[in-house]
Amino acid sequence: MSSDGSVRAVIFDMDGVLTDSEPLINAAAVAMFRELGLEVKAEDFRPFVGTGENRYLGGVAEKYGRALDIAEAKKRTYEIYLGLVPKRLNAFPGAVELVRACKESGWRVAVASSADWIKIDANLRKIGLPPECWDAIVTGDDVEQKKPAPDIFLAAARKLTLTPTQCVVVEDAVNGVQAAKAAGMRCVAVAQTFPAEQLQLADLVKPRIVELTLNDLGAPSPESPLPPLVPSMSMAPPPPSFLREGEGRPWGFWATLGFSLVIAAGFLVASTVTAVIILLAAMALGQEDLAHGVRDGSSGLFLALATWTSAPVGVALIWLFAWLRRGLPVREYLALKRVRGRHLARWLVLLLCFGVASDLTTWLMGRPLVPEVMLTLYRSARFPPLLWLAVVVGAPLVEELFFRGFVFKGLLHSFLGGTGAVLVTAIVWASIHLQYDWHGMTVIFLAGLLLGYARLKTNSIYPCFLMHALMNLLATVQVIVVVHAQRGLG
Repeated sequence: MSSDGSVRAVIFDMDGVLTDSEPLINAAAVAMFRELGLEVKAEDFRPFVGTGENRYLGGVAEKYGRALDIAEAKKRTYEIYLGLVPKRLNAFPGAVELVRACKESGWRVAVASSADWIKIDANLRKIGLPPECWDAIVTGDDVEQKKPAPDIFLAAARKLTLTPTQCVVVEDAVNGVQAAKAAGMRCVAVAQTFPAEQLQLADLVKPRIVELTLNDLGAPSPESPLPPLVPSMSMAPPPPSFLREGEGRPWGFWATLGFSLVIAAGFLVASTVTAVIILLAAMALGQEDLAHGVRDGSSGLFLALATWTSAPVGVALIWLFAWLRRGLPVREYLALKRVRGRHLARWLVLLLCFGVASDLTTWLMGRPLVPEVMLTLYRSARFPPLLWLAVVVGAPLVEELFFRGFVFKGLLHSFLGGTGAVLVTAIVWASIHLQYDWHGMTVIFLAGLLLGYARLKTNSIYPCFLMHALMNLLATVQVIVVVHAQRGLG
């Protein structure tokens, strides 16, 4: 990270700076509360401008002593808001031109907004500055503490590989100005949301963004070139264009598909090598039953060993292709985001309800609760704990990193959107379980829809992993009970 103190980047807040979205999100929030039977006033939201939608909605709910499901409230608010964007959202005069002038002058440009990605993406695309135009984008989901804490601007500086003193912030809100100064950055405020007298903590206050000039921000120095976004590669040639395009966003649809095929090939190669080694050992030792189980895939020992040998290969490839996406941390790409314990508990209870409903339906259809293929795998495991760990820990870990992590992220930000990401990952996940019949694959598909919905709602794969692991644990317990019951009867 460069330590030169001259200004090298401009970090823009979005709502109230680039777009006139404050009245729209305000109207959407008022409408959402009205649907809940609570009449609130537009000015009730003013103290929470710039703090992110969680606090924006939650703060008003607290004022009126109303309990609020933030996730559901945000979802409905965004539904209303996105309906207003196409016809009513506009860029402030001069905003788009200023961003382009900054880029043409050699500055890096970033967006640091406490809003969620769905809102940032919609706003930027509507005003003609789509996410791929920016060197970095930081959302409210990327930091623990929202404005007026400095976290969001410090995160933007890290993504830009610059120090705080090399960044200047353009803000419109009191909370945003406080955050910028707490981050140690120069701040220029535009009085488009709050009156100028409330923004005096800023280094400079202008009535409107159209009146801002490059000199107001601090003209970039041509004698001192910008450091590379990846400092360790400063002496290396620039990366290929396909790695540079769309920085700060996930891989697009086709890139996600291509990399996914490479990851799948890695799994297949690792499993094949394992199969060959076990097969040769079985033939050398005269273990014909083991050799037969490897050939037809019915050996529990082979399944366990193949899982544990292919898992490191799969995880490494997933991590590599996520890491290659410049400007987007791997943890963010794979949705490795902490979720509160009570929220995790709710999803686990929902999974249990799904399991009960699934088993009840299976029983009513006159089908066995435990498929014969699972009983065969257990009986041929040789060392059952190794199989249990593979099924309950190894498989959920790798499959969730791949399906609800890497693949989901790319599809979510493609033309398929959230619904498409949930549906496609569920279909493909079910299709790889060819050892089951149509009924088993249908159950897996429905479970995949539930896991995808959890991923979409929480923006984290932790609930998906725990739900997947719990589902496999319950299935394993059923297998053990049936096998031991059959032995007792025998």
